[in-house]
Amino acid sequence: MVAVTGTGSGLDIDGLVAGLVAAERVPAETRLNAREAKMTSLSTSFSSAKGAVSDFEAAANKLALASTFSQFTASSSDSTKATISATNSASLGSYQLSVSSLATAQTLASGNFSATTDTLGTGTLSIALGTPVYSGSTPDTYSSFTQASSVDITIDSSNNTLAGVRDAINNASAGVNASILKNGSNYQLLLVSESTGAASSMSISVSGDSAGTDTDSSGLSQLVYSASANQLQQYAAGTDASFSINGLSVSSSSNTVTDVIDGVTLNLLSTTSSAITIDVKTDTDTIVADVQAFVDKYNAYASLFKDLTKYDATTGTAGALQGDSTARSVMSQIRSELGKSVTGLTGSYTSLADVGISIDKSGVMTFTQSTFKTAFAAAPTEVTGVFASTTVSGTTVEGVAEKLETLMEGFLVSTTGIFDSRISSLSTQLTAITDDRADLARRMQSLEDRYFAQLNAMDSLLAQVETTGNFLTQQFKAMQPRRD
Repeated sequence: MVAVTGTGSGLDIDGLVAGLVAAERVPAETRLNAREAKMTSLSTSFSSAKGAVSDFEAAANKLALASTFSQFTASSSDSTKATISATNSASLGSYQLSVSSLATAQTLASGNFSATTDTLGTGTLSIALGTPVYSGSTPDTYSSFTQASSVDITIDSSNNTLAGVRDAINNASAGVNASILKNGSNYQLLLVSESTGAASSMSISVSGDSAGTDTDSSGLSQLVYSASANQLQQYAAGTDASFSINGLSVSSSSNTVTDVIDGVTLNLLSTTSSAITIDVKTDTDTIVADVQAFVDKYNAYASLFKDLTKYDATTGTAGALQGDSTARSVMSQIRSELGKSVTGLTGSYTSLADVGISIDKSGVMTFTQSTFKTAFAAAPTEVTGVFASTTVSGTTVEGVAEKLETLMEGFLVSTTGIFDSRISSLSTQLTAITDDRADLARRMQSLEDRYFAQLNAMDSLLAQVETTGNFLTQQFKAMQPRRD
């Protein structure tokens, strides 16, 4: 008897097919996994390398600007009296400031009204800004007025209430702010010049007043204030600030003074009983911090590249970019620029080493701040030229940071730079691996289908053999003689 177990022939067709397909798939899949892991590692490593170079490039870019080495710090000995700020064009020095008076804005007020809905006459309200000449020893009226600008405002039945006139003035861009002041049970129109200083004083006149004359105390003429008539009352005159710098008397129409000391803005806050000191000095600490940032970013870049390109002989492991020509090229070109002296500079400072920056045998950059400070104090222009572009005898000389920034900018340029080109190539290879996986899956499915077809056919044949064998066995038994 032919011994067959299970269905049909008893073959484990599923197991056989799985084993046969796996024998084909596993080696190919292993190769794809290894390729993918390598490409992914390279792509990640190049992205990290690009980030480190980008950070270093940003630090170099800052030092490539001559303005970085012209930063100033400004201080006031009494910030309640005056504050100070300085730009890169500031004139260095220490100044004694005395403030006699602050600049003020002119303030005028109307007489009393019983409600904001009280109506005035109609006509044209003209508001001029300019410089007045006052009459009397305690002036509140003009003897003359030199006009600098003027705005005409039409007052008609749609806006001739107290509130309407206020809004019309504010909407006219006349350089005057109008508001309504409640004084007990009465209301007054308050007019304040938007700018301080005598030259921003107001002259207000009326024409075509529907009630009375254009200068009397009725109708729209209640708001007249000029050399001809004054129905409004002045509560504060527009005055200039009066102060002195190192004993030199100065006046300003504003309490924010920008044109007395080059590159310096003074904010006058209060009068002084004695002089205060304002200082404008080179901000060496900030400059040193910018140079230190350059050193730190270089070390971060160098450390990362060292890890990515190293080979550990003890463990037999290599960094992801070990032996990579792109990584070696970047490192070589950057290191070369760092070690060069600046061609065209004269004097004692022409290289990074001269100003306290060096690289040791392990590739670590160090910065001796005291050396830099001494050099910068002695020759700030020369030290600036070590880093940034400067002009020497009419010729532009590129500093180390300027050259480095240009070099690294080329590495980092979008799509065509050395990093993006490699990352893009690796991305293309990863896409190809994805396609190869899909192709492998299709081939394995086809192979599986073929194996199933072949084994199922064999299983059917073996089932037939088993049936025939059983039949023949029965026939042979029937042919044997019987024994009674």
